[in-house]
Amino acid sequence: MKVGLIGGTGFYDLFGALEEKVIKTPFGTVTLFQGVHEDKEVYFLPRHGTTHGVLAPDVNYKANMSALKISGVERVLAVSAVGSINPDIPVGSVSLLDQFVDMTRRRDQTFGAFSADMTEPFCQEIKSSILSASKTLGLSIYEDVTLVGVDGPIYETRQELQLFRTWGMDVVGMTNTTEAALARELGLCFSVITLSTDMATGFAETPPNLEAHRKVAEENKGKMKNLVLQTLSNLESNTDCSCTVPYQNAQNAAI
Repeated sequence: MKVGLIGGTGFYDLFGALEEKVIKTPFGTVTLFQGVHEDKEVYFLPRHGTTHGVLAPDVNYKANMSALKISGVERVLAVSAVGSINPDIPVGSVSLLDQFVDMTRRRDQTFGAFSADMTEPFCQEIKSSILSASKTLGLSIYEDVTLVGVDGPIYETRQELQLFRTWGMDVVGMTNTTEAALARELGLCFSVITLSTDMATGFAETPPNLEAHRKVAEENKGKMKNLVLQTLSNLESNTDCSCTVPYQNAQNAAI
C-alpha cells in the first residue's frame, strides 16, 4: 500500500533512510521522498519545498497532487499549521478537519477535467484512522473542525477574521482547501491534521509572530509525529471508499 504524507520539513527524519524521487508531471517536476513504515510505502511531500522557502500562494499544488497520483499513492495524510479563530481551540491544540469554506481568489485549483462531489471534503476512513490513533496515544484532538481557506501570504484583517468566526469557522489556513479539491478530482483519499500555532488577529492581544509560530510548532513536533505514525499504522487499503468516484467516473466517460 502506498501512502502520501504532506507536511513541513520537520518530518524528514520520521522514516529513517529516505530515497529521493523526482516525479515529472504535466504541471512541473516534484521531489518526493520515499520511505517505509511497517508494510506501507510512504511518499513524503514537503509542501513548501525542501528548504521550506515556497510561500502558500506559490506552491505548485497541481504538480504536487499529480506527483502523488503518478506514484501510485492511494491515501494522503496532510499535516498543517493553522491559526485558531475559535477561543475553545487554544494554541497548541491538535484538530481534525471536517469541513472547509474556501475564500481563496487567486488559485489555479482545478484540473478542469473531473466533476467532484465535495459534500464531505475529507476522507471518512482516514479520519477514523486518525481518531483511533489519537485514542491509542491518549492524545486530545478536536473534532468537527471547520477551516476557512485564504490565499496568503498576507494575514487577514481583524474584521475579516471576526466575520469568519460569526460564520462558524474554527481555524484559518492557506493550503488545505486547494489540496483537498485537487485530491478529490484525482480520486485520492485525503485528510488533514492541524496544529494551532497561534490565535489569529482579533482573537489575541499580540499580532501574528513567525518566531512564536515556529516555537509552538517545535514544542509540539513530537506529539504530531507520534500521531502521524500511529495513523499510518492504522490505515488500510482503500477497498470501498467514495473518494475515488469522481476520477473513476471521468475515466469511464473517456473510454
